[in-house]
Amino acid sequence: MKTERARGKPPLAETQPPEVARRPQALFDDPLPALPGTAQKLLLAAKRLIATHGFDALTLNAVSADSGENKAMIAYYFGNKAGLVAAVLDSVIHDEYVTSQNRMKGVSPERRAQRLTEEVRRMAGATDEFRVFFEMLPHVLRDEGLRRRIALLYRWYWSTKLEWLGVATPSGALDDPDLLGLTQLLSAVIDGLAVQAAIDPSLDLANPCRVLHRMLEGATPPFSAADGHAGLGSGSTEL
Repeated sequence: MKTERARGKPPLAETQPPEVARRPQALFDDPLPALPGTAQKLLLAAKRLIATHGFDALTLNAVSADSGENKAMIAYYFGNKAGLVAAVLDSVIHDEYVTSQNRMKGVSPERRAQRLTEEVRRMAGATDEFRVFFEMLPHVLRDEGLRRRIALLYRWYWSTKLEWLGVATPSGALDDPDLLGLTQLLSAVIDGLAVQAAIDPSLDLANPCRVLHRMLEGATPPFSAADGHAGLGSGSTEL
């Protein structure tokens, strides 16, 4: 969400032509801490309500009461409840990916597989954020607009992971079936482990992540060759 959206403009996907809106990109461009204080409070209140009481608890009155802000501020920053729901969806895991992007910058090829696996483990363990997403998912599946929005976000997630792998042009690389398949599998690993961690908070993520690390190293030659990059690294590390 850019600053101008925080002044009441509709979401990106609703203002741009279809061919632009389909491009892989983050719809929520700024991390939550970069938003105006009131917008942060409203979004955090919406996420608390969903995590604690479920999606049906997300009403404008409830968000106003939980945040301590006037209900009119929801319309000012997000347009309406639909805009607030879209902003929550955009933000719920976005900050985790932004943090991981920053942590992956400058990582040497030799350490890339290890660091990527560490980021997978960290994101899969973000149970509070995933709990909000899981609570919203049935509603998203019934809403075509929200499904399209999540589909756009997933394409951004895929490109982001290819960037972590060292692919120079991650958006274009999604046309490569093997690279696309790899990043889709990585997304499925994160989502699947997050489900298990949400069900059982005592779940030890070290075991699947250690195996993932070895699998990434084994998958290096065909995937790196597709973009002309060096491998992910061959050092075995306990994670």
